Amino acid sequence: MADIHQRTEENCAIINLGGDLTVHHAHEVKAVLLDAVQSSASVEVILGKIGGLDTSLPQLICSAHRMAADLNKRLTVKGADQERVADMLRSTGFTRHTGCRENARTSCLWLHGPVSE
Repeated sequence: MADIHQRTEENCAIINLGGDLTVHHAHEVKAVLLDAVQSSASVEVILGKIGGLDTSLPQLICSAHRMAADLNKRLTVKGADQERVADMLRSTGFTRHTGCRENARTSCLWLHGPVSE
């Protein structure tokens, strides 16, 4: 079961994600990310204690980040430096040395590897 909590503080949507964050719960994660990007000036995703993990999570976060960039909004991620998450990002090719071409290569959540803010 995915553990998803969302709250808003000063027009910043804060999303806590934990539990089973696999394709089986991708619809729930997508819905929360989409709502947060559409309704807030900035979004902070906090990765907590994760049970199941697959590439659907970074794919959804990347998609939300691109949408936020297109809307001149900010999306950040905390907790991607957890060993399990960082290993998955590296082994699946999500870490980058340049940003996405869609947003002028200057903004990427996984630029130079997962880091915690």
